[in-house]
Amino acid sequence: MVTWEIKKIIKSKNGIIALILFLILSISMVFINPQLASEINNNGEVSLTAEEQFNNKIQQLKEVGNGEGKDEFSKELKEMANEKLAAIKFNGYKDVEFWQVFNYRTAHPFMIFIMLIIITMFFSNIYTDEIISDMDSLILSSRNKNKVLYSKLAISIIFPVVLYVGYLVTQIIITYIQYGKPINGNLQAIRILDIPLLVKNPYTIYEFILLKIGILLILLITLSVLASLISFITKNSIQSISGFLIFIFLGKVMTLIKFLPNKLLLILSKINYIDLTFNFNKFALMYSGGIKLFSLNLDITNLSVAILIGTLFIEILLCKIIFKKFLTR
Repeated sequence: MVTWEIKKIIKSKNGIIALILFLILSISMVFINPQLASEINNNGEVSLTAEEQFNNKIQQLKEVGNGEGKDEFSKELKEMANEKLAAIKFNGYKDVEFWQVFNYRTAHPFMIFIMLIIITMFFSNIYTDEIISDMDSLILSSRNKNKVLYSKLAISIIFPVVLYVGYLVTQIIITYIQYGKPINGNLQAIRILDIPLLVKNPYTIYEFILLKIGILLILLITLSVLASLISFITKNSIQSISGFLIFIFLGKVMTLIKFLPNKLLLILSKINYIDLTFNFNKFALMYSGGIKLFSLNLDITNLSVAILIGTLFIEILLCKIIFKKFLTR
């Protein structure tokens, strides 16, 4: 049944549009790069050399690490700075241009936006298309109705993974052609970051990129399952897409409601889908401070990721309930 769903996606008009968008995205990324060392900046000046940039990062970490740490936030930054300094295996400059560019492209806002468009096209219509074509009554009267419904849920989990992995493979090839083979990935991730102070742990480049990819995959799957869930409970494409977009914007709108508890507003400011889409690099694996809940001191970023994972499981559970209680009753 999953194979059948994949064939439907490939043969559909949306499948052709998605392929065109994917090609546009992949080609666009050839020209989307971070500002690398010794390149001309917007003021027409040559930026610092890579070695100077690295030395400045080390100096910044040392200054924070030797600071007093007057409040809880500054104390945490001081501790993290010293951990990163202690984890540095080689103090001199090393070539990490491949990883710097690849990391930039891994979660670029334009890429996430295009992925969101593709997800909306496919999964906001994953069941409403069956209603419009009158196939829903045929599906629900067949012996394999459960297999069909669960295959739709399965494809909403599998498809974002395949799509994003395909994008990553494409970017590895493009970045390799432009900047040479990936080397020195076992060094510290601070070498490829503009603001190394805020990265939470002394990750290596490999660890940092893999963990960021994992968090972004969770986000994309959560969005696709949400779109499918809304499609299962609506009657047409307009209702489904509108409902999906309302949920996308709901979290951002709630951050503007000032009478909500400050702790809730703080969490919503990190985990709403709009900010996750356009500010993902400022969220994933970055330190955002702590929050106290029920006498527990929790890291806001870790809590937000846990909520994101919990949301995914709740969405899957709701899909199963809808299958059992409503669609196949």
